[in-house]
Amino acid sequence: MIYLDNAATTFPKPEQVINNTFDFAKNLGANPGRAAHKMSVATAKEVYGARENIAGLINAKDEMDIAFTKNCTEALNLGLFANVKEGFHVISSVFEHNSIIRVLEHYKKTRNITVTYLEPENDGVLNADDVLPFIKKDTSLIALNHANNLIGTYNDIQSIGKLASEKGILFLVDAAQSIGKKQIDVQKMHIDLLCAPGHKSLFGLSGTGFIYYSKNANKEPMFRGGTGSFSNETIQPTLMPDMIESGTVNFVGIKSVKEGIDFINETTIEKIENRENNLTKYILEEFAKIENVKLYTPKNTSLAGIVLFNIANKDCSEVAAILNEKYDIAVRSGLHCNPYGHKYLGTIDRGAVRASLSYFNTLDDADNFIKAVYEIAN
Repeated sequence: MIYLDNAATTFPKPEQVINNTFDFAKNLGANPGRAAHKMSVATAKEVYGARENIAGLINAKDEMDIAFTKNCTEALNLGLFANVKEGFHVISSVFEHNSIIRVLEHYKKTRNITVTYLEPENDGVLNADDVLPFIKKDTSLIALNHANNLIGTYNDIQSIGKLASEKGILFLVDAAQSIGKKQIDVQKMHIDLLCAPGHKSLFGLSGTGFIYYSKNANKEPMFRGGTGSFSNETIQPTLMPDMIESGTVNFVGIKSVKEGIDFINETTIEKIENRENNLTKYILEEFAKIENVKLYTPKNTSLAGIVLFNIANKDCSEVAAILNEKYDIAVRSGLHCNPYGHKYLGTIDRGAVRASLSYFNTLDDADNFIKAVYEIAN
């Protein structure tokens, strides 16, 4: 099968991720941080190594500012839970995933907050100039994606982060579609909260994610329990990452993320980004030549490997089904957990077809996909 659903989760994973994680699970894999025996200590070292890898990837000053989560959704909930203040104003965008939208809408009801959802220009990109006019005296948080999961455009988070820092506003970034394929520097970009999954472009297994907290960000656990530390106390530790990581962490999944970042470092983000961007732009250029194909992804910007489109007079689910059954191509149709984005694009009633690439897709994959869409459209 030609797999073009990498925005949901990447497939395949690098060989070293599969082999080294399997070997770890088979031969080691004891509970980390709960005992002093060799297997537990060795597992704890792997978990710590993954934390170090993430810190290096995002240029975090202290790896202990990173807490593991089960996915990006949990990480975003944690970040918003501790940093959305009662009665204050939050800036976000229409291209956010429901992992942000639903939390903010909930807090509108339960914390009496107000939210401004920004709309980008035609290129789908937000920068500091777009944000500045909407900052109010009571704006306490800006919550944006780095790259959105709908049309794949990158926001200028460096300029937005600088603005947020100058205004004393916390900056939360959803890096679900960018981590591992685009450089992220939490210091240079003034990011206070960075949330990401491990199973997408970090090439780890499902059930993995993390949240990074700057020294300015508020930290508050959503769950409390055993941490393997301060066990004589009946209140949750305030030491990071223990205060966030109650219970046994997914150490096998975390090992896979460590291996995935090793692969990224060996391959280089620049090479990964260039391959995905070149293939994406090639598909967009060819789709633009096909009659009856409506493109929503802009062509003249850096993209996170995503192509969003529809075919005239065909339901998006039908197109996805034909691609799957006749051409053995995996894509995703529907609303992609991004309702405001689809409203902005005018596709809320019909949805759209999303193809999303990874480093492991090839020119042959792209050509076969283009040929299939041409035949369906004609």
